[in-house]
Amino acid sequence: MPPKKKKCDVCIVGGGPAGLAALSAIHEPVSGGCYTLDSMTNTQVNNANRFMKRSGKVGPSEKKICVVDPNDAWLAGWRANFARLGIEFLRSPALAHPDHFDMNALLAYAVANDRENELIESGCSKIRELHGLGQTQVGLWKLPSTALFEDFCVSLARQLPHDYVKGTAVDLIRSEEDGDDAEYTVSLADGTEITSSAVVLALGPTGTPVVPPNLCNIPEDRLIRWQDMQSKLASGHETVLVVGGGLTAVQAAQYCLRKGKRVHLCSRRPIVERHFDIDNCWFDKRTANKQISGFYHQPEACRLEALRAVRGGGSVPPIYMTDLRKWQGKGTLTLVHGEEPEYLRAAEDGKLLISIEQRERAFDCVVLACGIKPDCMVSPLVRNIQEKIPLKLVGGYPSVSVDLEWTKNLFVVGGLAGLNVGPDAGNIMGARRAASIVANALECKSWLREGGEGRGALSNPFELLWDDDSASSTDSDSE
Repeated sequence: MPPKKKKCDVCIVGGGPAGLAALSAIHEPVSGGCYTLDSMTNTQVNNANRFMKRSGKVGPSEKKICVVDPNDAWLAGWRANFARLGIEFLRSPALAHPDHFDMNALLAYAVANDRENELIESGCSKIRELHGLGQTQVGLWKLPSTALFEDFCVSLARQLPHDYVKGTAVDLIRSEEDGDDAEYTVSLADGTEITSSAVVLALGPTGTPVVPPNLCNIPEDRLIRWQDMQSKLASGHETVLVVGGGLTAVQAAQYCLRKGKRVHLCSRRPIVERHFDIDNCWFDKRTANKQISGFYHQPEACRLEALRAVRGGGSVPPIYMTDLRKWQGKGTLTLVHGEEPEYLRAAEDGKLLISIEQRERAFDCVVLACGIKPDCMVSPLVRNIQEKIPLKLVGGYPSVSVDLEWTKNLFVVGGLAGLNVGPDAGNIMGARRAASIVANALECKSWLREGGEGRGALSNPFELLWDDDSASSTDSDSE
């Protein structure tokens, strides 16, 4: 049977929040980054509105877009991870979502659907540095429920024309033509071939799970990754050691506690209490551009170190720490830090004897939530790309251009773009910014600059003061 063939202008590989952000950025009449209604001046907004009415530039772009993902629907992988940990509310505020047209979109969706009760206070309104932002006053720093965020994303995807293809992308081949005529063929595991002028990789976190070396000898059935807790955490596992110092480790501990387990949560350093996984200055629009610019203008090796330093090994929001203290008060949770646990041996009763703080303790199993070591080569698709088009890697990340191009018309967004986007690349706001860069590189928003008849919405308002004679007269005066 011959392979099924499809053709599109842009193929997005990945149906998570980063992929949806890319779809929105390409389709929306005004994209993210420097072209959002939230960041444009009133004059620019009015110019854009007039031009959209005059030229018909309202609604989705004419580009045909295909989205490839192994799951049946948008955000299915994201939803599965949240369900595994029983996460009810996002860590990201309501202003962080994939819609590029309006920062208020998620909040407006909640109000329109009478779901404002699914937005809870994050505590950000108490952060003094953020008081000057109007966002804190209207509720944009509240935390949406997982269900609200997912329903909003599904609603957004329905509004944006695209062809959603269930399948696993396993290979990518570039045609032999040079320049803009070159095309890519994305091959799926079922034999489907998708030909596209541009490809956007939105693969999500990619790397190898970190396993502390002193725990490597624990029997496989007793050393459980947090993703496997639902299937491997048995009723007989009454005492559990959770290893990790970030939010995922805390959520894994909470999951075990809700299952009636006695839990030790062990981290190398004291748990850092912070609203977001990076400092507020990366979220505050008054300082974010300075942070991003300072990051980008460093050498790649320095950026790699900065990625590790800024995230600092993870952090936990205050609402989670409040819950941990309640479990501590009940006597079912113990927090320990400062020393990596070391597996000693199995006791006669089958329990795992592990040294923590120079004391021998017994556990039924160990749950690992130590994060991943970034390595895009873990992805079979990326490995196959590298075999055909050897591309530069730095510290497990693709080395991409300022436009997030890995090679001509092959773009990277999401966590894999961290080397250029910054430490928030894997977050929703970073993914939205990356998607905006890609949309601009694909010239989806060139009409905002050029404007066809007359000036574009973002053109220089003083450009009419310049003419060719002014330049030549300046030259003659200097002679």
